[in-house]
Amino acid sequence: MATTTDVLVIGGGLMGCATAYYLAKSGAKTTLVERNLEPGSETTARSGAIIRAHYGVPALVTLALEANKRYARFDDEIGRPCGFVASGYSVLVDDADAQNLRDITAMHQSLGVSAKLLTPTELREIVPSLKIEDAALCAYEPEGGFASPPLTVTAYAARAKELGADLRFGSPVTAAARLDGSGWQVTLGNGEVVSAGQVVLCTGNWSKPIGSLFGLDLPVTPARAQIVVLERPEAFAGVFPVVSDLINLAYFRADGSSGMWVGSSDNADLQDYLPEPDGFDEGTGAKAVADARRKASFRFEGMEEGDKGGVQRSFSGLYETTPDWQPILDSFGETLHAAVGFSGHGFKLAPVVGEAMAARALGQPDPFDISIFTQSRFAEERPIRTCYPYQRAKFLR
Repeated sequence: MATTTDVLVIGGGLMGCATAYYLAKSGAKTTLVERNLEPGSETTARSGAIIRAHYGVPALVTLALEANKRYARFDDEIGRPCGFVASGYSVLVDDADAQNLRDITAMHQSLGVSAKLLTPTELREIVPSLKIEDAALCAYEPEGGFASPPLTVTAYAARAKELGADLRFGSPVTAAARLDGSGWQVTLGNGEVVSAGQVVLCTGNWSKPIGSLFGLDLPVTPARAQIVVLERPEAFAGVFPVVSDLINLAYFRADGSSGMWVGSSDNADLQDYLPEPDGFDEGTGAKAVADARRKASFRFEGMEEGDKGGVQRSFSGLYETTPDWQPILDSFGETLHAAVGFSGHGFKLAPVVGEAMAARALGQPDPFDISIFTQSRFAEERPIRTCYPYQRAKFLR
């Protein structure tokens, strides 16, 4: 059996589903294929889904700011909820990074981000449970927050389907060949062949093996990250701003009414690089749990008392990393495009990257400046680096 389509999107995580939505919205005949049986079953499902514009790379700030606005109006545009919670987003630094935070906040403000500097006392007024004595300065984005990965990815998938996209789950790609005229012939696991004028790879941690089918060597390596969700005391229930603790090298956000998501911002905890994404340990080690409890009790009142700070759940997910921990948004010839290697930034950027990749596949001008994200930067030894490197958090921003 053979199918012909204008654009084939490979990968049914959030990035692929967002791209399929924008393609279908434009009227293009769109087919999406995904190896799993449901959208967003892998990286998307384990995302912290934090939405912020706090970056040290101006191009990323601009993309994230536009994406933030789209999450705020997501329900109206897509017609389904994404679970966006405008909790706010905060950053804590000590004396070593105080001037850096001033500089980066000034850059954010110049680009239109609603960011401001706060004293530790002022931030504690917003988050009364914070232990803030070791902080020298804080930044706050009132429009930041977080969303729901399952709601967001299923909303994009459902809307893309309503607009005419053909979404095929349980359909792994096994081979690809360039057509004599133009475009690609892609073989699926059931033997079906899809002929497409354009292909967009949104393949996440599978980018290296899938890219090789198309003659690409995409430098994307899975890295395991461990997440712990802790119980909060009753006095600390409800929503609170996301806290990026660049002193304690952790980040925290609300998880339901009584949980606290704890992730690491320590480079030393993010070096578990894997040769392939299959078969990784999805659990968490005793050290990761102990570190999460220690960091939470250090930063928040009540997390060390009695049974509070107990573990609600814990698990591991994968970052799709590149050598500089920044994405590859590129075209390889006129018919092949890739949006891969997001290194933890993908969820917050999906609304704008999906539109950008749809434009590439349709031969339209880029709606956003993504020129710094070409893969050639690695061979040319010009990796993307923050303009404002934090002393402790290193490359993560």
